Amino acid sequence: MLSRISTIFLMLLAIHGSAQNWSLKLTSNVELRNWILTSKAEKRERTIDGAKITLFKGDSPIASTVTDANGDFVIDIPAGGDFILTVSYEGCNTKRFYVSTNGVPEQVGKDNYKPTIMIGGFILSKPISGVDYLGLNEPLVKVEYKSGGQNFDKDDAVTNKGLNIVSTISQAETAVIDKFCLNNKLGDDALNKKKCELAKEYYNKAMKILPDEKYPQERIKLAEGCIDANKAKKEKEVAEKAVAEKASLEKAEKARIDKENASIKRDTKPSNTGTAIANSTPSNNGSVDKVTQGKIGGGKSKYKMPGKIGVDLYKELMDKGDDLYKAKRYTEAKKTYEDALKSKSNDPIAVKKISECEKQIVNTN
Repeated sequence: MLSRISTIFLMLLAIHGSAQNWSLKLTSNVELRNWILTSKAEKRERTIDGAKITLFKGDSPIASTVTDANGDFVIDIPAGGDFILTVSYEGCNTKRFYVSTNGVPEQVGKDNYKPTIMIGGFILSKPISGVDYLGLNEPLVKVEYKSGGQNFDKDDAVTNKGLNIVSTISQAETAVIDKFCLNNKLGDDALNKKKCELAKEYYNKAMKILPDEKYPQERIKLAEGCIDANKAKKEKEVAEKAVAEKASLEKAEKARIDKENASIKRDTKPSNTGTAIANSTPSNNGSVDKVTQGKIGGGKSKYKMPGKIGVDLYKELMDKGDDLYKAKRYTEAKKTYEDALKSKSNDPIAVKKISECEKQIVNTN
């Protein structure tokens, strides 16, 4: 019985002695990348504390830690397993890599075996609208034991693939950022030239590319202010022009009226000739001299008014109508000729003048 117990004890001791109880100590650093985007792109990177590092075996988390104030972290990876390590931070894309502690020979993995590996820093950033980040679902790095020694190192094939994924994503991000900044620059150029509507159009295009960015939102407010200022300026100019045009028309109308009044006053002023006519001596047949009969103002008018001496309303109206006709104010001329016709019924000259005015009115319209 004692012999059997001793045998079992020796077997357990052998099993314990062959077990690998070491762990891989993995260290790295995490940085946060931010973009300051205006009409140009400014990249800023800083180490962050509080980034979460989680170790998964299969779908189950088995260990976790967070970065310190310097962005550094350390985590122990158990021996004899395949693991996924994720690095995450609120609002940022998660990055993951593969760690395998399998394949370490027993003669290497003894109790005093303390392997370590340092992985280059991880850069986390917020996703950019319009960029495909599906590739980040794959491990970007693979860490594994390298035979022929005691060290762990990265697998070049997996690492190169991961670098290509990151590079492709980076190029896509750059393309979006460049397009965003270009529209902002075009908007700034237009705004500087007071092309406010065009500036607003460019800023709206930028907002459609990256809706959460503040720069185009702030610049749109400036563009709208510029639009309002231009509108007010234009309205003021239109109002001032209307006032100036009104003043000009009033001035022209006053000049016209003054001219007409002066003409009427000149034509109605009695002359020596008119007096002579009024005092003329009848001819042998008892009538006024045929040369001066019916003429007012010494024969200056070409229109005759038989039987009336003194103020000749017909003549005045006919002369005024002629002046209006020459000034191409046909409607007023026609009305004046019609008034003259009232003073001298069926006068063929007035009738003819009225007809000519009507033709001109029709042609003008």
